[in-house]
Amino acid sequence: MRSMKKTMISVLIVGLFVIGSFATIGNGNYAGATNEIIKNLQFTTPSLTERTTDEQTYDVLTMDGAGGAFYHAGQPLLPMYATTYTLPFGTKITEVTFEVSEVQTMTLSTKILPAPQPVVQGMGDTTAHYTMDDSIYSSSSLFPATWFAYYTGGGLDSNNEHKTFITIQVYPIRYSPATDTLQYVQNGKLTITYEESQHNPIPATTDYALVIISPAKFSNDLQKLVDAKIGHGITTTLKTTEDIYDEFNGTDKPEQIKYFIKYAMETWGTKYILLVGGMDSMISGARKDDVNQGSNDWLVPVRYTNVREMGGVYDPGFISDLYYADIYDSEGNFSSWDSNHDGIFAKWPVSGGGRDTIDLFPDIAVGRLACRNKFEVKTTVNKIINYEKQVADSSWFSKMILVGGDSHDDSASTNINEGEYLDDYVQSHFMTEFTPVKIYASNNKTNPSMIPNPKNLLREISKGSGFLLFDGHGSPTGWNTHFPFNEGFKWVGGMNILHVLLLRNKEKLPITLVGGCHNSMFNNTLISSLTDADNTLHTWVYGRPAPEDFSWMLTHKFSGGSIATLGNTGLGYGTIGNNGDLDNDGIDDPDCVEGLEGYQIRMFFKTYDEGTTILGDVWTGTMTKYLTTFPGMADQTDCKTVEQWPILGDPTLKIGGYAS
Repeated sequence: MRSMKKTMISVLIVGLFVIGSFATIGNGNYAGATNEIIKNLQFTTPSLTERTTDEQTYDVLTMDGAGGAFYHAGQPLLPMYATTYTLPFGTKITEVTFEVSEVQTMTLSTKILPAPQPVVQGMGDTTAHYTMDDSIYSSSSLFPATWFAYYTGGGLDSNNEHKTFITIQVYPIRYSPATDTLQYVQNGKLTITYEESQHNPIPATTDYALVIISPAKFSNDLQKLVDAKIGHGITTTLKTTEDIYDEFNGTDKPEQIKYFIKYAMETWGTKYILLVGGMDSMISGARKDDVNQGSNDWLVPVRYTNVREMGGVYDPGFISDLYYADIYDSEGNFSSWDSNHDGIFAKWPVSGGGRDTIDLFPDIAVGRLACRNKFEVKTTVNKIINYEKQVADSSWFSKMILVGGDSHDDSASTNINEGEYLDDYVQSHFMTEFTPVKIYASNNKTNPSMIPNPKNLLREISKGSGFLLFDGHGSPTGWNTHFPFNEGFKWVGGMNILHVLLLRNKEKLPITLVGGCHNSMFNNTLISSLTDADNTLHTWVYGRPAPEDFSWMLTHKFSGGSIATLGNTGLGYGTIGNNGDLDNDGIDDPDCVEGLEGYQIRMFFKTYDEGTTILGDVWTGTMTKYLTTFPGMADQTDCKTVEQWPILGDPTLKIGGYAS
């Protein structure tokens, strides 16, 4: 090997991700040996191809050894090598270095293709836009600023054990847009230095695996569920919100509950939390007390985030029950979601300072029954007990209902029906033991009795299924999709909350995933929705009556609906076209299954296919897979994607029921 001048770049992590110089931080939890991970990387010379989009021609780069894609909206789309290491919980990363070989240069004739803007899953404009970030493309500075970056988090691995994760992203090509030049390297040595923690806060034994949190007025109705869980071998107790507020301190009520959850984990070995309570009325009430919380008119309060995602349309705060699940950071410290101590939780402005560093990895599985009254409590409790009391009959459980269409206009690129493609991908890769029932918009000419309109959906869902997957567009009041682009791209019909009331699947209840915007936004009331025709209050229903949301209506529906539902509390985001191997798995699939909501749904079914049959464990596995592939602190839209996806259901639910 020829002699090469070496360049050393160091990065010290403070919190989750800060570029800086190396320093030693003293901590009594760390002592003894320093450990190292060393990996040598090799890359080829970059290859260039031209691509025209939005009536402009760009260069597209590829490089062997860096098959992943550095993909952030508006930024140059560059080859990337990424890997994740799993370390003992509480590990401190003391230094990461990347020693690179001789830096070489290349001149370009045009700009590098920017990553497209994410597409909102419910807006009229469903076309990908390749808009260059002017702050980057007008600069001569190298992008990215360093040869690599890394992100850490503390959460649960595939064995449901607490670990520390470190994801490394290496950028062997750096780009100077104003000068149309590249710098690249073909060899590099990655070194991770770390110290293992001497302290694990989680006890080895479990006193209460499940803790149910609810107001005292639901206690009697929930005792039936407590007894049923204990009967299935799940040690369970109930803790009232009134007792929590008396016994635990915090900035506000959500933080008091979070500190109690931390106590339950460290004292009782608790693994699951079921929150029982939403707003206290379907008619009226304050959805938000302030930018951080909904508490005064809530039976169990919610944390609102303050992530301002990119793009013109955005949510000025959305509910995140992930807040209650993310108890620790990568070093085992309390994950407050207010790391800068400015009193604003989960803050991430589009520009300027003040961003909170958030761990995001769940440390415990959290679900919510967003009940507003005792009737909803009794209904959902009875549904859970009846579902779990025996193994589901294969005559209905072995079916998987897939609902989709042409979600976005990608006619200029891949021209696929994104919703249908994701549905087919999930079924063929992970759910092959289930019989697919495909209710697709593309059936319009060949089998119109199986297009996703209300009549067909009510008929097929009422027959029962083990799983139900919608992928398309949504709102708090319903779900819909388009006919294929070459057939006019018109709305198909979908279904809404009134149709939910007509479902007759009785005890043949699916786990339901809803891809779209705001389907799980469980904070609307009848008055707030009716008085918000122009969406000033951000009810997202434009004056239509919405006393409750689509996902929660499915879950608490009497004599039918779903046993649990997962969907977005805010605007959902999808990806269009094919812009490289976004998920870095060595297979270049269309972007609709490799990023944002499509990837999240895909990871849910992958986790289930791996043999995970407890709903909350499937959810935590999904989150961990997403965050180790797309670090939440690297991109606002990825951060939002995981924050806004609660379980509306029981996290200890045994999928398919228990043997009697």
